[in-house]
Amino acid sequence: MSRGAGDTGWLGGISTEVRCLCVISFISAVGFGIQSPAIPVFGQALGVGSSMIGMIIAAFPFARLLMAWPGGRLVNRWGEYRLLCGGLGLMALGSVAAGFSASAEQLLAFRGLCGMGSILYSVSAMSLMLRTTAASHRGRAAGLFMGAYYVGTVAGPAIGSLFVDMSVRLPFFLYGAGTGAAALVAALLLRHLRHSHSAASDSGQAAVSFGQALRLASYRSAIASNFAIGFAVYGVRVSVLPLFLLTVLNQPAKWIGIGLAVGALTQTLLLPKAGRWVDTWGRKPSLMLGMTLVLGSFLLIQGGQTLATYLGGLALMGLGTAFCTTAAAAVAGDAANGRGGTVIAGYQMAADLGMVIGPILIGVLAERHSYALALGCTAGLLALAALTTLTIPHDKNTGSNP
Repeated sequence: MSRGAGDTGWLGGISTEVRCLCVISFISAVGFGIQSPAIPVFGQALGVGSSMIGMIIAAFPFARLLMAWPGGRLVNRWGEYRLLCGGLGLMALGSVAAGFSASAEQLLAFRGLCGMGSILYSVSAMSLMLRTTAASHRGRAAGLFMGAYYVGTVAGPAIGSLFVDMSVRLPFFLYGAGTGAAALVAALLLRHLRHSHSAASDSGQAAVSFGQALRLASYRSAIASNFAIGFAVYGVRVSVLPLFLLTVLNQPAKWIGIGLAVGALTQTLLLPKAGRWVDTWGRKPSLMLGMTLVLGSFLLIQGGQTLATYLGGLALMGLGTAFCTTAAAAVAGDAANGRGGTVIAGYQMAADLGMVIGPILIGVLAERHSYALALGCTAGLLALAALTTLTIPHDKNTGSNP
């Protein structure tokens, strides 16, 4: 395990690999954010309607979901370095090819290719982050890594909106250049890992299987929590809640972006600090607090039904998500003990699955029944996930490994 210089300060105990991953995560996220505003405009320029544009947008997370499990197995077999560089390279090639698309079908295919590269990158990056960090610092490492990503996602769309008016294809080329640069950074700064053939090579022990990890109550809680966060925060928050704002609260559309920005900002600002608290307080209380805050945010939005409670709820949601993501990632790292690509893949698949199911299911409930029922069901799912945190052992920093 590589360490950064010294063990004091806010980067104390954070490995050199994790510091490199934070830089790579930021570069990749900025590129993704630059591309995002251009997709609907590019789809319209290719002469397709909202349904096809929706499919083009969904191709990315759908490909991630399909490739997550194979990606985890490849991490166990080939090691993180190869998958990390290969995934970033695939994202770069897919984005550049998407920029040259002559039809919506080509754009759809290349967006799927980007999604495949994305999951190979993210599984290997998270596996490497957790493997090269001591259990006592995994929460902090997760907070820094995710914080770098969210800073990039916040900055990216603002930059991307400047380029859409110049050319709808230019953001795709910029995304390709950004991920290509991230691949180069990874290849150079992490080249000492190129001879590592598996995640278990450092210790000589066999990789932890997904089945072994599932025997741990803490890992099952992390899976449930990550699914609920994907469902509610990354799914319902960006799909159904904006419609709730427009149709139930009767507020102008400008508040959609403002509300999402409020939530993203609070989450981004708290992530590094939340990571420290996860390591200090322990996994169980941190994850329990996070799930309670996210649950409270939906109850506040539904119960208050004012613009103030809507914005307050999104801010509360950002705070809760910061605790949930760092604590659950640390729990997954404890379960894998740095030796389980499929353990990390299964953890990430839970959020992707929730992100796919949430907008569809809750959207149907809101359209055919009521927003009260839709948001009530979302709160119910969050409550069930919160209850699973009660089963996590009281160990301060580590889970019980199989």
